[in-house]
Amino acid sequence: MVRIAIPAILLITTACTEAPLEAEQESENAALAERVREANDAGPPIEQVVPETIGYPDMEANDLLGLACAYAPGTSMGVRVIARETDAWMKIDGELVRFAADPGSRELPAKSRTSYNGQKYSLRLDVGGTVAEGEIEATTYEGTMWLYDRWDRVIYTGSGTTNCGA
Repeated sequence: MVRIAIPAILLITTACTEAPLEAEQESENAALAERVREANDAGPPIEQVVPETIGYPDMEANDLLGLACAYAPGTSMGVRVIARETDAWMKIDGELVRFAADPGSRELPAKSRTSYNGQKYSLRLDVGGTVAEGEIEATTYEGTMWLYDRWDRVIYTGSGTTNCGA
């Protein structure tokens, strides 16, 4: 009888200690899986982008003249974004980058849009109240632009004068 009782006690003791170990292991596995998911979802470090001025030679060479809104952030008169009905342009690292207009976004003056998408970046624009008096009042606004990376993080923002017209 003693011979049967000892193995039975050992079996019961082993069964009791395995259950918490399995639950503990499952908990650790779930925590580890969550950390891996977070690491995979996080993008690389943010790389700030400073758009360059789009000069008249760039505008002429790429047929960027005509009905559009030109955004010049801060007190600078240098245009950083040209937004048109179907596309917008920005100069990054010496290259003109094209953004396609989102036709579902809100329309701004000069038939420009609030949202544009590119291969590497996306662009959001907004126009506030007019800033000039007199004859050019209807074409000069206070505007803001936001440039986003592919992880939808703001990598550039600028506010200043926006001129809209032909």
